[in-house]
Amino acid sequence: MLQKMNYSLFHSINKFAGYNTCIDTTAKLIAEYLPFIFIPVMMYYWFFKKDDASKTGILLVGYSTLLALLINLLITLFYFYPRPFMMHLGRQLVAHAPETSFPSDHTTFMFSIAFAFIAFNVSGKTGIILALLALIGGLTRVFAGVHFPFDVAGSIVVSLISTAIVFVLKEFFSPINKRLIVFYRNILSQVSLKQGK
Repeated sequence: MLQKMNYSLFHSINKFAGYNTCIDTTAKLIAEYLPFIFIPVMMYYWFFKKDDASKTGILLVGYSTLLALLINLLITLFYFYPRPFMMHLGRQLVAHAPETSFPSDHTTFMFSIAFAFIAFNVSGKTGIILALLALIGGLTRVFAGVHFPFDVAGSIVVSLISTAIVFVLKEFFSPINKRLIVFYRNILSQVSLKQGK
């Protein structure tokens, strides 16, 4: 039942692939490179927001994202589900190794950052925008024939779980965060002193 629903949703999205060069090229770019937009956003909040709260939030975003990818890795060790092209389903626009499909690492990466931006009060508005981009990115990978819709749904669940775990443990990370922020500020001050000479 669920498998049929997954295949049906996949075909309803992927069936539009391969008919328009402009749309296909745009989809390829989004599917492969959209996650790279999320990194400079995090860097902006780390380097250009001077308050400790923003830096603490970004550190928690990083922990949440790493945990989500670790959960994905654990899932792949115990559960294998072939990608659409491995089952000769749909049209494949993006080259990919024939490895497990569930869940999507790209989508997990994006949603983890988006949810953590909201949960840790880095920026709710930015988090919502990133979540929308993550959804677009996930669906584009379905359009490109390298993931099923349930892979995207699984990524959302993993991202929520990782964010929730880090949220519960955020006090545990507090001393670590303080040391990292102090270390960063010390490096900045030393650089400033050297430049002032």
